[in-house]
Amino acid sequence: MTRTQNDSAFLAESTLARALFLAAISVPAQAQGVDAARESGPCSLAGVSPAVVALVDDDFDLLLDDGRRVVLAGLEFPAQGGKDPGLRARALSRLSALLEGDQVFLSELSPAPDRWGRHPAYAAAPDRALAGAPLALVGAAMLQEGLARFRPDPAAADCAKLYQAAEAPAREKNLGIWTSEPVVDFGAAGNSPSMAGLAERKGMVVVSGVVQSVGESRRAAYLNLGRRGVSKFAVMISRRNFAIFEAGGVGPLALKGRRLRARGLIETHNGLLMEIASPAELELLDGDAAP
Repeated sequence: MTRTQNDSAFLAESTLARALFLAAISVPAQAQGVDAARESGPCSLAGVSPAVVALVDDDFDLLLDDGRRVVLAGLEFPAQGGKDPGLRARALSRLSALLEGDQVFLSELSPAPDRWGRHPAYAAAPDRALAGAPLALVGAAMLQEGLARFRPDPAAADCAKLYQAAEAPAREKNLGIWTSEPVVDFGAAGNSPSMAGLAERKGMVVVSGVVQSVGESRRAAYLNLGRRGVSKFAVMISRRNFAIFEAGGVGPLALKGRRLRARGLIETHNGLLMEIASPAELELLDGDAAP
């Protein structure tokens, strides 16, 4: 991975920033909008701690003034190239403007970093556009502007629903990152996306469609989105993960006829499919409709 160096001056922790933080958590959640950090509940401010971001590097990692490296959980940023080659640079510039050199508040960092030496966290920063400078979730702001997509990694589980809602306007309008990486939509009538193109997609892919049938094997359930003879594609859920989905109110074997959105990696070694392992990777789009 490429890493950049920068001579930016590090800002010390300030009394003013602490005052802004205390003021922010007293603002009612309903008055702050979808991107506002909340005082309690999932994706809350509980356990956050102040930090100073010295630099946002070329890989969108946050370098703190104490030497730690942080990755923003639940966010996938634009890749190099694509239909809008300048998008990655704009996203990096926006994230740097939100975080660099200012005191922010990070969710409790994991005691052990990942294999790249990064601690996953989400960040909240004062929203200067709102009276009283309440804290806003930086990730939600990036999602709303189409400068990132929600990535359902485990560290982002508490923010999954909020982040899914935050990305919706940009996704529905194919803005920003959604222009380069649009949703692969099989459609209610079994539309046929390019299977060859889908097989070549790298990184996280977002698919949607109606479950035409549910296949079973001893090891997994297969949610078939494509119609037979037209477009063969399935979302796979391993039986060892059934309990996780059922605890989240989603029974994998009862999803025939349901419209869903799933995100994950495309696998081609055993047909064209996407294996998902948690409810955060799956959204039901038809409410409580019966299968």
